[in-house]
Amino acid sequence: MASEHVLSSTSENISAASEENEKIAVYLINGKPKIFNAKDAATLREYYRMVGVLVGCLPRNPRQNVHLGLPVQLMPEELSVLLNKGYAKLLKEKPVGPEECEQRIRVMEQERKANFEAQQQLYREDRRQEMVKQMSHIMEGKKAKRQRLLQAAGKDTPAEEATATIKEEEVCLDKVSITPTAEKHMLQQLFTENPWKREMRNAEEDWTYPTSEAEKVRCAVFQDLWEKQYYLTSGQKFGGDFLAYPGDPSRFHSFYIVMCVGKDQPLPALDIISMGRLGSNVRKTVLLASLDSGGHAQYTSLQWTGMS
Repeated sequence: MASEHVLSSTSENISAASEENEKIAVYLINGKPKIFNAKDAATLREYYRMVGVLVGCLPRNPRQNVHLGLPVQLMPEELSVLLNKGYAKLLKEKPVGPEECEQRIRVMEQERKANFEAQQQLYREDRRQEMVKQMSHIMEGKKAKRQRLLQAAGKDTPAEEATATIKEEEVCLDKVSITPTAEKHMLQQLFTENPWKREMRNAEEDWTYPTSEAEKVRCAVFQDLWEKQYYLTSGQKFGGDFLAYPGDPSRFHSFYIVMCVGKDQPLPALDIISMGRLGSNVRKTVLLASLDSGGHAQYTSLQWTGMS
């Protein structure tokens, strides 16, 4: 009864998401399906239980590759399920001519120069504020330097007079020369979504996955496990096709390493032993997944128990 309640509530969430939100916009770029919109990426994970992989750099921390950001790149199986269920639309940008490309370059150069000037102004203001905070130290240094120069010249000027002269010089900070920063050190804006107005076309005709028998098995197994309420990610790091999670991968460890095999594909005993030992070492169950003659997914679990 509990599982039926979970299934029904999940289905209700998906139907509600389909009614409240438009179809998720997936862009086909060099044969890779990607999602650039943050709202679409959140909807994908929250309502449709698909994770994808973040492949972009973070706008606030671009010079590292430990923590990544948008866009989200989908596995072929994820996109196929979304298209089959009618939850997504696959788009592709129409080719842009050379004149439009040159116009975009000019606009970006103007935007870059404007950003650099704005950053220089902010830098100068910050430097002046810092000078105001450190004014007492600056005054003491200038006072000591002035007295040393006067003594070296053989002049005997009272300290109060030297200090007054320095104060008059330091009243107007606008006259202080502030060295500008080099343009190569400016902060660059990284777009998480294409900023240009562009013409899009439906690219579902270009998406031919799955084509081979192995791809059909993978796609069918993925959709079957997804319909059983599992979260699925790539299983390459464990030598499998997918990793199956009982909940969001950010909160749960995976339960299964899914390996897709053809129903008539021979499996040597050594390979079966290797799969079983692999699952035992990482504390997961290996699932051998294949399709029967009717095209339905079937599973065989492998667990290493040893011999006594």
